[in-house]
Amino acid sequence: MKKLLLIGMTMLVLVLGAQVAMAECFIGGTITASANPDPLGPVWMYTMVITWDTGNEYSLSHANLLMDSATGTCVCQDFLDALSWEDPAGSSDGYPMGCTVDYQAFLECEGDPSIPGVDGILLKFEPVFDEACEPGPTGTGTFVFYSNLPPYPINEEILSVVDKFAGEYCFGYMTGDFPTIPCDPVDSEKSTWGNLKGLFR
Repeated sequence: MKKLLLIGMTMLVLVLGAQVAMAECFIGGTITASANPDPLGPVWMYTMVITWDTGNEYSLSHANLLMDSATGTCVCQDFLDALSWEDPAGSSDGYPMGCTVDYQAFLECEGDPSIPGVDGILLKFEPVFDEACEPGPTGTGTFVFYSNLPPYPINEEILSVVDKFAGEYCFGYMTGDFPTIPCDPVDSEKSTWGNLKGLFR
């Protein structure tokens, strides 16, 4: 029987390699659903706000919203049918102070090869290259995507967002809502989640 996909039912089996940024780093945020002000567009507008701190001098390279693991039953077409976004898809504060960084969004079907264990379906937010303004080691970004599917609460206990900076990365949690995608979620009861819960914020 099909179940609802709760965003963040991902990353339940990770390859714990070297260079994982631990307690000194942070990333997390929330997604808020509201009626789309454009009557010609999809019904729902989802606004994601994330905050990060790499814990060192390295600046944010990109951020991923993790949507299903490689062992899940969802396919990329499920998300292509459900989600849309504009270009740019969002922005954040940048360095030098006072400038604004724009981001493009990409649906990645085979994970992020730059982060061990991130092998599933994700939405990648990558800054538009601009030598005059770049993401810093700390920052806050706002990203928007759209869907005709109504919101459903995110599982707040699952690591569902990750950022990349230099050769390191940091996992974190999201709160709020995500479109109700009708495909089977990952079975957390059969995962190594219990072993991972204490390793990341």
